[in-house]
Amino acid sequence: MQRKIIIAILLTVIVTSVSLGVISSIAVKESIDHTLQHQLKLSRIVAKNIDHLLSSSILRLYDISLSGSIDLTDNDWTGEREALRKAYDYSIFSDGLFIINRDNNVVFTYPSKHMQYVNTLAVQNAGRVIHEGKPFISDIFTVEPSKKKMIHILVPLRNRNGSLEGAVGGEIDPSAQNFNEIIRSVPAEKNAYMELVDSKGFVIASSDAKRVFKDQSEGHSQFLTKLIAEKQPVITTCHRCHADDKDLVTKSERSVDIMAFAPLEAAPWSVSIVQPEKEILRPVAKMKTSFFAVSIIFIAIALLLAVGMSRSIVKPVHKLIDATVKIAEGDMSMPIAFGGSDEIGKLSSSFEVMRVKLADSLDDLQKYNVALEHQVIDRTRQINDSRLKIKDLLKKVITSQEDERKRIARELHDVIMQDLAATLIKIDICKKFPENLTVDKIDEIKLIVEKNIDNVYHIIKNLRPSILDDLGFVAAIRWLLDHHLESKGIHCYVSIFNAVSNLTFEPQIEIELFRIIQEAVINISRHANAENAFILMEIRNGQLVIDLEDDGCGFDAKAAFDTTTSSRGLGLQGMQERAAFLNWQCIICSSPGAGTRVSIKLPIASEVIAHV
Repeated sequence: MQRKIIIAILLTVIVTSVSLGVISSIAVKESIDHTLQHQLKLSRIVAKNIDHLLSSSILRLYDISLSGSIDLTDNDWTGEREALRKAYDYSIFSDGLFIINRDNNVVFTYPSKHMQYVNTLAVQNAGRVIHEGKPFISDIFTVEPSKKKMIHILVPLRNRNGSLEGAVGGEIDPSAQNFNEIIRSVPAEKNAYMELVDSKGFVIASSDAKRVFKDQSEGHSQFLTKLIAEKQPVITTCHRCHADDKDLVTKSERSVDIMAFAPLEAAPWSVSIVQPEKEILRPVAKMKTSFFAVSIIFIAIALLLAVGMSRSIVKPVHKLIDATVKIAEGDMSMPIAFGGSDEIGKLSSSFEVMRVKLADSLDDLQKYNVALEHQVIDRTRQINDSRLKIKDLLKKVITSQEDERKRIARELHDVIMQDLAATLIKIDICKKFPENLTVDKIDEIKLIVEKNIDNVYHIIKNLRPSILDDLGFVAAIRWLLDHHLESKGIHCYVSIFNAVSNLTFEPQIEIELFRIIQEAVINISRHANAENAFILMEIRNGQLVIDLEDDGCGFDAKAAFDTTTSSRGLGLQGMQERAAFLNWQCIICSSPGAGTRVSIKLPIASEVIAHV
């Protein structure tokens, strides 16, 4: 037992430590994922802002065509100068704008200056812009011999008739504050930097000023080009050489970075937030080290506690086992008293109490045997009395059956037999005097036969409505309402839930429930003087609940149940007796002028045979 206690405590501590470690690891990883998603969201926001800046600049160039003052066929450059001036004043084209004709020649610049390099750098893309009719944004390039970095934006130029005249473009100095202000306006994580990169991997703007105009791709430009072409924001990993790091001995050492990448829509550029993977995973490494140290400490403490606790528990338990063995052998003379206020002490005290009670129980057992014999005699007498009551009930049932048979025989004799005898007399008269046989005589005989058929049908329906067997309980209830209420102008509002419609009852339960509802419906038809009747059938709290209510004249329920003064009480009592016989509830509530409510409740757990 001592070994089991030690193992159990150690396993508990280990399982708890591992669980806490797993939970902590999951929490840290979720925090890292949240940080990465936050960086991706930031990169997408910055990309949208730069997209907006580029799109507005493209619209400025398109406005030059829409101004209606562009005509490259004349020698008057007044309109062109004014259109370019407006675009220059309200755009990011800090180094000027230029116009290229269909012959790929620069024909006008603003501000006026020598732009010989435009013919060699912008003209090569002007033909594609004119041919495709789409704007073009270049990557960053170097202007020789000044070594100045530059970006071109070109859009097709149309005259007032809508015909292509050439292309209009602008020059952007990436070292200006336009892009850098957007990049540096977003706070970056520790040891992370945000960059705007063109399709070739050159940094246009960066939160780290030292990385501007450097090649970010460093041997994986195809990787960046593929990401830009897919036009999907993504979080990915990349490798970066540490050629500029002074702490590294060789240039071949590479680190793994986590990059939140968001492509631009207006240009083949991208915005990325790059952070070393080891910096992101630093909390995980710290958590693992701390968890390992704490786990070792917990296991050591748990081992010491387990040894001490097992010694303090096992020894008293062995003594208690020896005492209980003697009790099991029948020797209850030796008292058990180990004392102590802990659980073992309380257990020994409880065993002592048990020993005393067992000794007393042996004395009381004989007394209980004598009392039990008397109880057996009493129960036997009660069973005999119950048998007599059952015999009386059986006689009542047989008497009720005989009374019902007499009633049916009386109806057959008093109604049907007399009509049949009258029919036979009429037939005999027609047989003796065939010359007196007329259509009226035949109709009269036919009416008597139809009346007999109706009477027989009425008797059969009173015995058991065939609709119960043909269509089921719910359809029989609807027939009752239509036959007795709707036919007399009483509007019926029926609410039967699907769960009730899918129930199937035993035949005895079904007919008894039908008879109770039939009596209630007939009472409404004959006595209520109601305009509306309501019936609700639902399953509530494990019971089938049927409520019938009318807005009729009502009656004094207390007086109605007094059968000595009211004949109506017989029918109401019959309803309640049927329900009580099957352990149901039948509650009848009414008062003069307030209508009547009949509520029937029966448990479905024992009554329902099957669910359909």
